[in-house]
Amino acid sequence: MINLNNDFLTKMKHLLGDEYEDFINSLSNPSIKSVLVNENKISPDLFKEIVDFDIEQIPYEKAGFYINNEKLGRHSLHHAGAFYMQEPSAMFTVNAYNFKGNELVLDMCAAPGGKSIQIANRIPNGTLVSNEFVPARSEILFSNIERMGLRNAIITNESPNNIASAFANTFDVCLVDAPCSGEGMFRKGEEVSTHWNKNLPQMCAQRQMDILKNADICLKQNGILIYSTCTYSKDENEDVVNSFMQTYGYELLNINADLPRGINMPEVVRLYPHKVKGEGQFVAVLKKISTNENISNGMMHLKNDKSCEKFYFETTGKKQEIFEYKKYSYIVPNKQLIKKNINYVSIGVRVGQNLKSRIEPHHQFFMACKNDFKIRLNFNYNNPEVQKYLKGETLDVDLPDGFGVISASNCALGGFKISQGKFKNFYPKGLRNFK
Repeated sequence: MINLNNDFLTKMKHLLGDEYEDFINSLSNPSIKSVLVNENKISPDLFKEIVDFDIEQIPYEKAGFYINNEKLGRHSLHHAGAFYMQEPSAMFTVNAYNFKGNELVLDMCAAPGGKSIQIANRIPNGTLVSNEFVPARSEILFSNIERMGLRNAIITNESPNNIASAFANTFDVCLVDAPCSGEGMFRKGEEVSTHWNKNLPQMCAQRQMDILKNADICLKQNGILIYSTCTYSKDENEDVVNSFMQTYGYELLNINADLPRGINMPEVVRLYPHKVKGEGQFVAVLKKISTNENISNGMMHLKNDKSCEKFYFETTGKKQEIFEYKKYSYIVPNKQLIKKNINYVSIGVRVGQNLKSRIEPHHQFFMACKNDFKIRLNFNYNNPEVQKYLKGETLDVDLPDGFGVISASNCALGGFKISQGKFKNFYPKGLRNFK
């Protein structure tokens, strides 16, 4: 049993009443594991047909499945970005709103990226700006977006204040999956519960209001705000929502789901481990009815990389605008979202580095642009050739010279180059599977 703070137990007993014992007993059970299928690469139906481990459908996420196997990080379909390991309750947040498919969306507190992946798959004709304030976590966010092969995501590493200055009145939808006291994650690790104290929820609530203030600036009138936490605290949930609505001019939308409801707030959802197969989660959806006069930053001037555009054409047979940013060149999904005075981790899909004498292709190029390549290899995900590739080995193939993509069950794994009949493996050394 987790060692829980007495103040926390007293609070939960008051909150849950007759359900308290069921809640406490649920914390003795192991955490539920699950995966989110990346619909950008494979359909949930096909995933169910081909996967070689036991799965069970999550009722509120068509691409989500409970699993029994915890050791999937080395699975070839994981390397190929066919799925992302995500906590099941966290999957509900994005499903609380019905995306139209063409929105401009901001994920304000995005790392490690599970909700960003869900959103990007919901907006095939839109663009996502996925932001993370902590630099190290923003790199983790990039690596997950890269593995998923997403072409409609831009990644920033900024404070909420700077995001608001750059993107005032810009977005149709904003997700704030807010930093919180983490009460809903206590059974996932002892270190989470040991850091809790009775003053923490109120401290978190103040920070949440500050983040929401900046999210409000970013939203257009009639824009949608999705607010979520992984805590049970009324201070951080219903109280924050009420205060925010009254201060900034929002109305609460009803979430259409057969799930537990909020405290004196039936429009929102509260998930508990004794009621669902997952951890604790709070979700509210709000519509902005106010206006603001803030003006966003001007666009950053982007310079075309003609050499990289030529390389792209030679590799794919297709014309594509490619732009320089810092040391990489990118396919940019929406130039209007590349603003001055913002630190971007990625402005789109990294095609590669222009080393003057040659273009060094980036792993994201292979992962996101598989269908554009003229040279392609595809193996069943459990074919031994796939494991050879993931270990960085050479494959014996009969292909024309040039750069190509290798796939596992049609999900891009990475790149290679054929030169005078010889195979060069471009799978990044830091990702190689040494099992």
